[in-house]
Amino acid sequence: MQGPVLRQVLTMARWTGSTTVRGYGTAHQAERERRLRVYKPGDPCAMGGEPMTWPMPLARRYLDLPHDHANGGYLPGLSCRKHNRGEGAARGNRMRPRKPRPFATSRAW
Repeated sequence: MQGPVLRQVLTMARWTGSTTVRGYGTAHQAERERRLRVYKPGDPCAMGGEPMTWPMPLARRYLDLPHDHANGGYLPGLSCRKHNRGEGAARGNRMRPRKPRPFATSRAW
């Protein structure tokens, strides 16, 4: 089994491959489904804390299983897509090396 493959699409890098290859296999999907069965609109977001008010048909599309990146595993409850994926994007951006910016003057001498 090969690992995830990164491909370049215009300006955005995206992972390709199955959910299992990307680390979201059967165990991850089963845990998410188990938590969705006990979800009630108004439950707090595990990452942001605000109440999540999606009805069940929309909850399946917009709620994620929140990862605990400090200790491994998952945080209790569910997380809204905005906070879960935003945290992952911010963490990924922090891991990238910073490119030095060339010195720019405010005037063309």
